[in-house]
Amino acid sequence: LSASGGSDKVQYLISGGYYKQDGIVIYKNDQFERLNFRTNVNANLTDRLTLGTNFQISNTLQDKISSSGDVPGVIRHAFIRPPVIAVFKDKTDPAYKADDPYTDLPFYSQNVAANGGSWNGSANKYEFSQNPIALAYFTNDRRANFKTFGSVYAEYAFLREKELKLKSNLGVDLNMLHNKAFNRNFGDDDGGGADIDKGTGRQNRPTNLSEERAQETTVTWTNTLNYSKTFDKHSLSALVGSEYITNHTSNLSASRSRYGYITPAFQYIDFGSYPLDLWNGGGASQWALFSQFGSVNYNYDYRFFVTASLRRDASSQFAKNNQEAYFPSFSAGWKISKEKFMQDVTLISDLKLRISSGKLGNQSGLSNYNSLAIYDPLGTLLRYGNPDLKWETTTQNDIGIDLGLLKNKFTLSADYFKKTTSGILLPLNLPNLVGNVQPTIVNAGEVSNKGFELTLGFKNDDHPFKYNINANLATVKNRVEKLHPNLPSIYGQVTKTEAGHPLNAYYGFQMIGIYQNQSEIDAYLTGAPHPEVKPGDIKFNDLNKDGVINDNDRTYLGNPNPRLTYGLNLTGNYKGFDIAIFVQGVKGVERYNDLKKIIDYDTRPFNHSISTLNAWHGQGTSNSIPRSTFNDNGSSRNSSIFVEDASYLRLKNLEIGYTLPALFGKSNPAVKNVRVYVSVQNLFTLTNYSGLDPESVNLLDQGTYPQSKAFLFGVNIKL
Repeated sequence: LSASGGSDKVQYLISGGYYKQDGIVIYKNDQFERLNFRTNVNANLTDRLTLGTNFQISNTLQDKISSSGDVPGVIRHAFIRPPVIAVFKDKTDPAYKADDPYTDLPFYSQNVAANGGSWNGSANKYEFSQNPIALAYFTNDRRANFKTFGSVYAEYAFLREKELKLKSNLGVDLNMLHNKAFNRNFGDDDGGGADIDKGTGRQNRPTNLSEERAQETTVTWTNTLNYSKTFDKHSLSALVGSEYITNHTSNLSASRSRYGYITPAFQYIDFGSYPLDLWNGGGASQWALFSQFGSVNYNYDYRFFVTASLRRDASSQFAKNNQEAYFPSFSAGWKISKEKFMQDVTLISDLKLRISSGKLGNQSGLSNYNSLAIYDPLGTLLRYGNPDLKWETTTQNDIGIDLGLLKNKFTLSADYFKKTTSGILLPLNLPNLVGNVQPTIVNAGEVSNKGFELTLGFKNDDHPFKYNINANLATVKNRVEKLHPNLPSIYGQVTKTEAGHPLNAYYGFQMIGIYQNQSEIDAYLTGAPHPEVKPGDIKFNDLNKDGVINDNDRTYLGNPNPRLTYGLNLTGNYKGFDIAIFVQGVKGVERYNDLKKIIDYDTRPFNHSISTLNAWHGQGTSNSIPRSTFNDNGSSRNSSIFVEDASYLRLKNLEIGYTLPALFGKSNPAVKNVRVYVSVQNLFTLTNYSGLDPESVNLLDQGTYPQSKAFLFGVNIKL
């Protein structure tokens, strides 16, 4: 809901909203709830003095549930749990409990009975997977976030024509977090755990509670002096200003274990057992940023445009001798369509050339004291400092053209850009000879991105059926130009970053087929004995031709950075009806499908997709899917099998509405109009990616919580 109004002296806006969503996982432990309120007030006290305030408040409650294959992995275990295993235990099962009726270890009772009353782990192969329905039921991880932002400003105009304005703005951003997870013990007893926990289930052993409270306060004070003047064919505006930002964060956390009572009334720290497993923590940190900036904008006759700016930033997050940095920028434009020689070219209504170049600094992702050495309370060195740590800097150059045809019925905007980020902030692991210390943050690399951006538009607003079509696409080529001499390459779980290749490129072995018989194996692997390799195993490319498959045969397998992105927006209206369509897509991007590795190639007894029905089972039966076995068939290696094309085309939103302007006009003049609409989100996706969602941005896709298809109906009432 929102309301706005006022007079020439005072203007106001008040709005508020409530949103609640239940996730797609069973039970009510993946909900999201948000309440927000906003108000703006501006008051013209005199014809020169204006005061204003802005206040926003929001409170969100979110259930945290595993969404990326992380522990406890509800999504992941829903895939790997064999479907022949029952969700619930039979009530006649000796291990059945009314408060925990879920099947955990599927043959638990038989195993225990055959082993004299205790669990024999070596006699069962199904303990690797967990019951996803039980995981969803026992998940109890609540995240609360209360945020409020408020600011006040005053602006005063000087000089006769009010060309000079002084403005001061003071804002406070307060963010309070409260995270609380109660992990209740459940499942079957597999004999593990501490002596005090014998006889309890294997999941969340023992029952435990962790709780954290944190507060972050950011104060921003901005002062600007702005001059604007137009004379003859000249327009000039200039701005100088300063900004001071200070941030303070503090947190307090605690955890306890072994709760005798598990009802909500007892889910507090003090009800955990004492004195075992008492964990407490807390800390605080702060940073500050002081900036001075200035800019000048000039245009002549709306034909030639020039903008120049310079800012000086000083941050406490860098070493003292490198806290300050200067970041200039410059842009210029020539509106050719304003020239006299273009006046008779009626086809072209707008034509403008643009160039720009500038630098920006980055300090995001840093902890507050990376330039300093860290010691523990006993004086032991934990991390070396870096007195030379400085700003990460991004330099971007751009040249572009804007074109409008037939009174801007057709529009085009095209740009070529090159962006280079230098002094990238990365952790550097030091050799063991200097001690067991944490990585030191250094300015370790340079990465370039270059490509084209194109936007096309068409509008038809001079007919009863009015519509607009806007399309965009962008190409990007990502490349690591150089890294720190002591950090020539960076290895991730399935990636490698080094100069000359894309950032976080996938790295591993290339599959070239399946070994069909022992003779093929012996003829290919001539460099060393290979008794572990069997017919039906995966055949990898021996890149160095030494007859041995080892780490020297790894190579680059794919690029997780999209080379092409595109989108299409269509809007239209006709006699009260309106429609909006939004389509987006990505081309030329790879993703490592770890879920595929688990459900189709893992040698443990997990659930599999139907593709494994085509697994190798004899010479000539398959050259793409290895044999099914409990032994390693080559699938344990990071390889090209799991690097897939994640290109997609998705209809993100389709909305159709109808406005009833006069339905209530006669009987209720206070109602200006009513609009009813239906909307569909994520209606369809075209992709060859076999994972849950090709739009996942995780380098390692372990089973991302999928985006849901939503059908919405709504009513907008304007008063």
